[in-house]
Order: sequence, then structure tokens, then C-alpha cells
Amino acid sequence: MNILNRSTLKTKNNLPYFEIPELAKIGWAQHAFLTRKGGVSLPPYDSLNLSNDNGDREEDVNQNKNRIAGTLCFDPKHLVLLNQIHQDRILLLREPFSTLPPLLEYDALITNSTNIFVGILTADCLPIFIVDQKKRVIAAIHAGRQGTALHITTKALKKMGEEFGCLSEDLIIALGPSVGPCCYEIDEKVFQPEWKPFSTLKGSGRWMVDLARINIAQMKNEGIKEEQIFWVDLCTSCHNDLFFSYRKEGQTGRQLSFIGIV
Repeated sequence: MNILNRSTLKTKNNLPYFEIPELAKIGWAQHAFLTRKGGVSLPPYDSLNLSNDNGDREEDVNQNKNRIAGTLCFDPKHLVLLNQIHQDRILLLREPFSTLPPLLEYDALITNSTNIFVGILTADCLPIFIVDQKKRVIAAIHAGRQGTALHITTKALKKMGEEFGCLSEDLIIALGPSVGPCCYEIDEKVFQPEWKPFSTLKGSGRWMVDLARINIAQMKNEGIKEEQIFWVDLCTSCHNDLFFSYRKEGQTGRQLSFIGIV
């Protein structure tokens, strides 16, 4: 496993972000895991909020989007944000395509299309990128509790194989920050028995759950090796100065993680 921590945080034009070195070496793939810093939104959305659905001002969200696009060199019009519904629906976009579906009610997107930058918005859930170095195919996944229970990461890996012939050994996986097992407590009503190896029973039917390691285990079941996985292992709740955390704050913003083929 390749673990990244706060010491790997990069900054460009006062905009902090994490970048996976192995992905950065691929000339045709561009990505970043953004933080909550570097934007213009006011509390409780301070400051680099990218969500239009939490009460923030639309003009501030647009300015934040333009700041990211300008600093990291892509057209903000090419940023595709899914309407994440905490399910396992996966959107497939083959090159070339003319129009996007109107509602974009998906939690993952797989594409081989150029100049599309797929964005995942999170405030505790797990953003995951998959890159096939040989087939030039990417996937962006929003893995929350429900998506993880539905094995959305497994389904994305299988779909990449079925639709594009992607092989597990050609993939690089990148996991962004998410709420950690130190802070993610759930009720036994929604707890899945298969999560026990990655969870701690707290008592009174409550479990502390490691969302990232559950998804990693699901990837391994599909043939992914630990050396293919790169993980920004930072709890969004513990590192609330750097990330939005719904568990910590309630009403708050959403940070952007994006990936695209250039």
C-alpha cells in the first residue's frame, strides 16, 4: 500500500491539493484531490465549497470552480459533477459522445473520452479514481456507506473489464481522504456482517467502520494488488481544518476531487 499524508500536500496559487505521484507520471491523465482551503465561500461553507445543494451562494461556488480550473489548467465547462444519490448506478461515456444525460443521477462514471473532467464531491465519503494505463480509461467513484454496501467499486472494476477490456494488472487506484474508523460510527441496522474485519464494536449495537479499507478489500477480491493502490490516508473529521466533514460539522461544504483525460 502506498500511503500519503499531510506532508505530501501541494500548493499552487494558494490552492492546496493532493496529487498521486504515479498518476502524475501518466501524461494523458490529470487529477487532484482538493481541500476546503483556497476559495471564497463564507462560513459554514468556508472556503472552497463546490456544492450548489447545501445553501452556499451560487456565485461563490462558481468562483471556486473557476479558481480550481484556472490554477489546474482545464476549462470549467468541461467539469462534470454527478448528482450523487448514494447508490450503485454507473454512467458510461464512450468517446465520442454528444450530450450528457439530463439528471446525472449516478455515483460513478467510466469514460475514455478526452477533455472531460469528472468531479466527485465529498464531506466524509470516499472518492476513488481508477486509471487503466494501457487502455486510457478512467473511472471516478463516490463510495459512501450505501455505495460501499452495494459494492460500487467492485461493479466499476467489472464494468471497465466488460466494456473496455481493462485488466486488473494495468490499473492504478487512488483513494482520497474520507472519514476514518476513529470517527465513523454507524448503527447495527445498517452495518454489514462482511465489514467486521474492518470494524470495531463499540457497544450498544454501534460499530466504528473503516470505509476505505472495506473498499480496498473489495478491490483485492477483483485482483488488485496493494502496490497498485495509492491512498491519502487522512480522516476528514480529524483533519477538519483541511477538509469538510459532515460528521463533524453538519451543515458544511463539499470538497472536489477530479480526474480527466487530456
